[in-house]
Amino acid sequence: MEARNEISTGLVIAGAYADKLRRTLFAQLSSKIKSKEISAATVARASRDLNMLLYNILVEKLAVKKGDVVRIRIGYVLEDGEIKWDYDSLRIEVYRRVSDEEVERTLKETLMKAEEVIERKLTVKEVGKTPVGDLIYSVKLGDAEVGLLEVTSLDDEILVRGALTSPEPVIIERAKLKLEGRELAEVIEESLRELSELGRRVEREEAEETLKKLSELVYRG
Repeated sequence: MEARNEISTGLVIAGAYADKLRRTLFAQLSSKIKSKEISAATVARASRDLNMLLYNILVEKLAVKKGDVVRIRIGYVLEDGEIKWDYDSLRIEVYRRVSDEEVERTLKETLMKAEEVIERKLTVKEVGKTPVGDLIYSVKLGDAEVGLLEVTSLDDEILVRGALTSPEPVIIERAKLKLEGRELAEVIEESLRELSELGRRVEREEAEETLKKLSELVYRG
């Protein structure tokens, strides 16, 4: 086991914390990625897991808005090519203002079931079609819509494009998925975690602009 490291966002608007954490983590581990001590995919997965947990705490429980200011710190170690988050060291400051007592209570409640929160599945629902017949699916995390996907049918395959704003802003570009006789929604939901990890990381504003363009394509007639 290596020495303990720490990652911090500094003071940042809540709408940008996920991107800041991801960029900082990749920067800290860039030399180890180059030396193949750890893979970029592993770093992306660890970033995604942490941001899934933080989304539950900040957005779903504390109702922090995009324009509020937060500071997040957490320690981690590298062990056998994996990132192990030290959840006991997780510290969150919210400047809205949310009382320290509410933040601490929410933090403790969520960390008691951290694995369950991280493993929550994104769900999809068909919401319409484009003028050329492609299907548009809404992506939800809990009750909140966090993305849109445009799906093109290709015999026993589908081509998926779209964007997510949470747990991390990402654009999904032309991913092919095999149906193998299964329903579209089932295949998409099974693959969303991998698609989000392999997608192109962007600023939240770029993901939101992509969602806006997709939304304008939807024909709900």
